Formats: sequence, structure tokens, C-alpha cells
Amino acid sequence: MRELSDPIALGVHPAAVRGDSQTGADRLPDFIRRDRFEDVRRRIASGGFVLIVGESTAGKSRLAFEAMKAAVPDHVLFHARPTQDLRALAARVAATRNCVVWCDEFDQFLRVGGLTADMVTTMLAGSRRHVTLIASMRSKEYDRYSARQRDVTEAATWQSGREVLLMAHDPVELDRLWTPREVRLARSSVDDRRIRAAAEGASRFGVAELLAAGPELVKDWKHAWQAGEHPRGAALVAAAVDCRRMGLHRPVSEEVLLRLHEEYLVPRGGPLLRPEPSDAAFDWATSAVHGASSLLLPADGGYLAFDYLIDLAWLPPVPETSWRVLLATASPDEAFSIGWAAVYLMRSTIAVEAFDFARRSGVPEAEYAHAIALGNAGRPATAVQVLWSAIEQRRSRLGDDHPATLVARNDIARYLLEAGDLVRASGVLEQLVLDRQRVLGAGHEQTLGTRRVLARSCRESGDFAGSVQRYRALLPDQERALGHEHIEVLLTRQELGRTLGLAGHVTEALEELEGTRADQERVIGPSHPSVLTTRYEIAVLTGQAGDPAEAVRQLEAVLTDQERILGRHSRTFSTRHQLARFIGEAGDPGEAVLQLAHVIAEQQEFHGTHHPRTLATRYDHARMVSLSAGQVPALPLLAALIEDCRSALGDTHPLTVRVAGA
Repeated sequence: MRELSDPIALGVHPAAVRGDSQTGADRLPDFIRRDRFEDVRRRIASGGFVLIVGESTAGKSRLAFEAMKAAVPDHVLFHARPTQDLRALAARVAATRNCVVWCDEFDQFLRVGGLTADMVTTMLAGSRRHVTLIASMRSKEYDRYSARQRDVTEAATWQSGREVLLMAHDPVELDRLWTPREVRLARSSVDDRRIRAAAEGASRFGVAELLAAGPELVKDWKHAWQAGEHPRGAALVAAAVDCRRMGLHRPVSEEVLLRLHEEYLVPRGGPLLRPEPSDAAFDWATSAVHGASSLLLPADGGYLAFDYLIDLAWLPPVPETSWRVLLATASPDEAFSIGWAAVYLMRSTIAVEAFDFARRSGVPEAEYAHAIALGNAGRPATAVQVLWSAIEQRRSRLGDDHPATLVARNDIARYLLEAGDLVRASGVLEQLVLDRQRVLGAGHEQTLGTRRVLARSCRESGDFAGSVQRYRALLPDQERALGHEHIEVLLTRQELGRTLGLAGHVTEALEELEGTRADQERVIGPSHPSVLTTRYEIAVLTGQAGDPAEAVRQLEAVLTDQERILGRHSRTFSTRHQLARFIGEAGDPGEAVLQLAHVIAEQQEFHGTHHPRTLATRYDHARMVSLSAGQVPALPLLAALIEDCRSALGDTHPLTVRVAGA
């Protein structure tokens, strides 16, 4: 450690070069001791697995580097890289008495074939050794392993690296925005005016963020789209950013970026923007701002997008063509990662294709992941069949109480709910809550997540008051364990709002949903699929409250965004269903009948004839036929629907009861 002179080589972001610098050698600014410094130093001195989580340019790597120098200056340093033979690295570390293993951008080590829990154990084992594994990870990547959304099941958190992350007890969370004490220290920096200048902007940005020129790079990227500036360069950056959003974190070749970038350039005007030659575009995109970072980082014969850009909340959806071009160039292991990114971004068709390729190529766990993708793509019964088999395999291999076995049970319950098998779903969930409380603890996020699914099961069974009670009991427990802005908390608030509406508390429901939407847009951005779902729930409640015309207006806006972001998706069908319904209730049942017939045809192809969502749309179709043509033409439709509901869902399912009473 004493010999290390270039922390930038470890992943520390360089700062802008000082204007009075003659050599450009001062790319590393003075270190301002962060509030978490002593905590991190103590953890490193104690040995073991130290994980630091925070947004890009929060200062994670610099904090870890300075704490490491202070804590273990005489240790041997292993700079791990995700592309190296990690099993061989683990053996070398195990043969070294006192050492540090440095893993920057730790999510890249958690791919299929990457770092495993056994390797970590091998590195850290030994009573007469002192070994520290130091890892840093962007918050959004960490959340992909720990937080869930409605269409991201717990299986997504059990990619090969989830078990590794569980070995890091109580990760250090480093905020991007500096504390008042840290800002005061930065403002009093005597030797480095860059730090003093950055501290003046600390009300909006983090000091480390400004030092790395992150906001200035974003400004340059936006400005480059203007005609005659650097539109081709901007498009290349957009393509590289989306490659990382699609789950590919290795450098992307110039050839692939050139194939992809047209998808970003043409919609903005293409030749009308007078795009520069390709060589000039790459030169601009790889030029460092004031000697700090650049938008594209050349590496291993390709290019990586600066990680600061990946998590910007205003980024538009990834184009369909980009997914397909990238998947066509991916290896089976990369396809597996692309599949999980597609699940996270709710691109179910892409996820099915990616996992199918990985499954046929023998990638571990791809069979399970493929089942999850099929369930999300409207085939929950098929998913349940595969998952029952997975449970038996995990029970025999890992035991009943292993977290991976519990995950499979949670996924089965979710898809049983989706398929309308409410009785079996509730039974699985009731027992799973008890088992997770016993194995993981009542405050564990997975225990809390199962309670949320159980509350949903209660709602799907028609017990709206009981469901509201469960959600209200769950929320404070989640907020205490996870924080008010955690995505799981936001989802529970969304579900509570919807359930309040179904229970007849429309005003309270709308207040809850509007507040949730505002927080979601601030935390995860307005284009996130969960925000679209909240907007959908608000629109439906608006129509149910007696304003179908306003509901139509809102749903049309939601549908436009869903089709752009999600493509052909079950949520898009649900929005079209409700849009047609409120068109009918607003006075045009004939048009509603036509639109609902089209939705039914697509749902039958996508979900199947007897899926609960298809049956629910058939019910509203029959209602609109009755409104437009009279009760007699609707009777045969209702009679057939009753039989199908009884056959597929049972006599006591809420939809069966509603249809029978129509």
C-alpha cells in the first residue's frame, strides 16, 4: 500500500486540472475527511468484507483509498478486475498473510461466472491472517439486488452475486450530497481552490460530483445535440449509456456503437443536425473536461460510458432496436445479464428471448430466470409449473430454510396470484411469512416483501378492508427498516392507494397516490414503469369518482408513454381496457365495444383465453354491448363468461361473483 501512487488507476475519479497547473499532474485533489472516514478505517483495520454503496461520484473510491492507506499501509494490495480469473485470484489471496483486495464497481464482479460466496470465504479464511475485501457499488446497482418492483420478482435479486452481497454485513452508505460539516471543511481548504469552488455549489450537487465534472459533462452532452455541434458524438454517448442500462458493462466496440447510434440520431433530425464525421465524434466524446472525466472512456479496445450518466433520472426509455442489436452480439452469459436488465426495466419480451438464449446455452439459473420472464410476459401458469420443480431441486440441494428456496416459494405465490389461484397463493404466503420471520427476522426486507404480497392477495380475494389494514401495518415497518424513499416503500404506498379506492375511500386514495407519484418521480424519474402505474391508478380512480372524460384524457397520456417505454406489455393492455371502458361510460359505448374487442383478441394471444385479465376485459365488453345494443345481445356473452370464470377461477373468485351478479 505504501508504494501506491496513482489511486486514479483504482477507479478514483480524476478532478479538473487547476488553471495554474503547468503539468496536469494534479488530477487528484486534496482529500477532505468525510464523516464516515473513521468508521471505514476501523472496518478495514478489523478485516473482512467492507462494502461502500453510494451514487456515482459520491466519493466512495476516494474514501476507501484514504481509509485503506491509513489503516493498513504495509498490506499487499490486490487490484481485482472482473475480467480476470477470479478463482485463481482467490487462491493467490489465500496464500498471502496480510493483504487488501480492491474491487471497484463491484456489480461487475457479480455476473454469471463471477465472484462467488465460496471464493470470498476462501480469501478471508484463516485465523493468523488479516485480509480485507474492499468493494464499492453504485446505489442503483445495489438496489437491483435488494429491492423489488411489481414485475421484478425476488429471483432477480438472486443473480449469482446476491449471496455474495449478503456476506457484507451493514454496508457503508455514502451520500452524494455532503454534510454541513464536510462542506465547511471543503470551504476552508487552503491549498486547493477547486475544492473551495465545488463547496460553493454543494447545495445542489455533491462536492466530489462537481470535482469530477459530472454536471458539466451532462451539460456538454445536452448541448452537443444542437445542429452543427456534436450530434453524432452525443448519439454515440447515448448508445453507450444504454448499453450499460441494458446490463452490458464491458467496453463496447466502435462497430457496435456505430450500429446503435443511428437509433438515437435519426429521431432528433439525422442529417438536418449536420452530424460530424465518426472520427471527430469519438474524439469529442473521449475528450476530458478540464482534464477530469470524459463522456466515453476508452478501454480494452472499446468504449464505456462514464458511470455518472447511467442513473440520470431524465434518461428516455431504451429503444427496442437497441435491445435487439445488443442481444445479437452478446455471449450467453451477457444475455443472462441483459435478461435481468430487461426484467428490471419491464421489457418482458426481451427478457424471455435473452433468458431463452442463455438457457439453451447452459447458463446456470437461466431456466429459473426464463420461467420468471414467462410469468411476467403473461404466462403465469407455465411459470408456476417450472417453479414447483425448482423448489424441489432447491429443497434437496440447499434445504427448506435456505433463502433461495424461500425465494422460489415467494415467486410461486406471486404467479399463483397472477393466474387467479387465490386460495393456493394465500396458503403459500401465510406460511412463507412465518418461515421468513423465523429464518430471516421480522424486519428483513424479504419478510416485509412477502407481507406486501400477502396484502395484495387479500385485496385480490375481495377483502379490501383487510388488505388496507395489512398495508397500513406494513408501511411503518418498511420505513423503519428500509427508509422512506426505498422503492419497496413507494410500491406499498402505491398499492395502499389502489386498495383504498377499491374500498370506496376515493378521496383518500387519490391523495395517497398523488403524493406517491410526486415522490416516485423525484426518486426514480418520471419515465420509470412504476410511475406510469401510479398515473394509471390515479386515472382509473378519477373515472370511478364520476369523471370518465378526465379519466380518458389521463389514460390516453399514460398509454402513449407505456407504449413508448414498455411496448407490448400486460400493463399496456390493462390501460387500453380501462380507456375503452371510460370511453363507454363517457357516452360512446359503441366505440368502447370495438376497442375492447381488439384488446380481448390481443390478451387472448398474450395471456391466454382464461387468464383473469382477459376475463375481466370480456366482462366490460359485455357491459358495453348491453349499453350500446341492449341487454339481450349481451346475455350470451355473459353466460359464456360465467362458465369460463367458474372453470378457470372457481365459484368464489371475486370476478366470478361479480359476473354472476351482473
